[in-house]
Amino acid sequence: MRRRAGARRGPQAAPNGAAVTRILHVINTTEVGGGGEYLVQLTGGLRAHGLESAVVTGITGPATARLEAQGVPVTAIGAMRLGAVARLAALLRQRRPDLLHLHGARSALAGTRAARGLALRPVVYTAHAFMFNRRLASPLRWLAARGEAAICRACDRVICLTCGDRDEAARRGVPTGNFVVVANGVDLERFASVPDRRAEFGFGPRVPVVGMIARFVPQKDPLTFVRIAARVAERVPDARFLLVGDGPLRAEVERAVRDAGLADRVRLPGFRRDVPGLLATVDVAVFPSRWEGLPIALLEAMASSRAVVASELPGHAEVIEHGVSGRLVPPGDAERFAAEVVALLAEPARRAETGRAARATVERRHGVDRMVRETLDVYRLAGLAAAPGETPAGE
Repeated sequence: MRRRAGARRGPQAAPNGAAVTRILHVINTTEVGGGGEYLVQLTGGLRAHGLESAVVTGITGPATARLEAQGVPVTAIGAMRLGAVARLAALLRQRRPDLLHLHGARSALAGTRAARGLALRPVVYTAHAFMFNRRLASPLRWLAARGEAAICRACDRVICLTCGDRDEAARRGVPTGNFVVVANGVDLERFASVPDRRAEFGFGPRVPVVGMIARFVPQKDPLTFVRIAARVAERVPDARFLLVGDGPLRAEVERAVRDAGLADRVRLPGFRRDVPGLLATVDVAVFPSRWEGLPIALLEAMASSRAVVASELPGHAEVIEHGVSGRLVPPGDAERFAAEVVALLAEPARRAETGRAARATVERRHGVDRMVRETLDVYRLAGLAAAPGETPAGE
C-alpha cells in the first residue's frame, strides 16, 4: 500500500538491516557564515546518534565540501525565491524524510509551503536570526514579523538561539508556544592549544593584534571595524589589524582602509578556513554586528580564550558578562569600541583573565554535544520517533 506523504513513520531500514532515521535540512546558502558551520557540526553530531542527514541549499559555498566530506549529500536548487517551492516539493516527494529541518527565514518560507502541499510532518524551524531584528523601516519590520509568525505557526517546533530572541518574537506578536531555546555550540577541541600565525602576516611576536572574522555584509559591519582600527592605531601605534572575510562590501572595506591611512597596518587575507589559527593570532577579537542571533564566530573566539569586544545585542549579552568574559558596546559606537580595545591591550593580565573566563563560559554552556542532544529532544517533541537505542535526554 502506498504511504501518504504526511503519514508519520519510524526509522527506515538501511541495506545492512539497521534502522536509519533521515533528516532533510534546508538552508538558503552554504556560503561563509554561521549557518553553514552550524550544519556541519549538527549533522556530524546527529550521525553519532543514529540519524542520517541530507542538505538542500539554494546557493553552494565552502560548507558544501565540508558537509560532503563527512558523508552528507548536498543538493543545490537555486535561490530560495518563489520558484524554489516547486523544486523543493519535488525533492520532498522523492525523498520523503522522517523530519524536515528548515534553517533561516528564506528556506523556511519555501519549506513550509512545500511541506504543507504534501502534508509532510514533522517540520522544525531554526530561526538563526529573525527577519524583524534587521535594521528595517517600521512597516517592513512589521511585515517581517508577520512573515515569521506565519512560518512559526506552520512548524511543529521552532528552535530559537537565545531567550532574548524568543521574548522579542513574543513582543512582536509571533506565537511562541512551540518555541524551544537551543543555543549554538562549537567544537571546543578545535580551539585548544593552537599556534598563532603572526609570522605569516608579517607581525612581530610581541606586536598587539586586533582582529575580526566575518562576512563583509552590513549585518557584520566591517566598516565600523575599520573606524575602530583607525582610533586604536592613534593610541597604540604599533597595533596591527587582521580583518578576515569576504563579501559584497569588500571594495568598500578596501577603500575605507586606504582612506584611513591603514594600508600598512590592516591585513585583508579574504576567506580562510584556518579559523583556530587566525583566532590564536589576535589579542582582542571585535564583533561590531548591527544585529545577530547567537553568532558561532563569537563562540569560537571565546573558545579560543580571546578577549572579545562585541556590540551590545541580546544574543551577545546572553553569552558575555560585561567586564568579566568580554566587553559590550553600543552598536556603531566606534569610539567606545576603540576605548575598550585599547584598555584590553594595555593590561595583558586582565586580557588573559577575560579570555579564560570566556573559554569557561563556552565550556559550560556551548559545546556541540549539548547542542546536538537538545536538538534531538526538539525533534522528539515535534513528533519524530526516537532513533534506535536513543532515549530523550534527562530520562
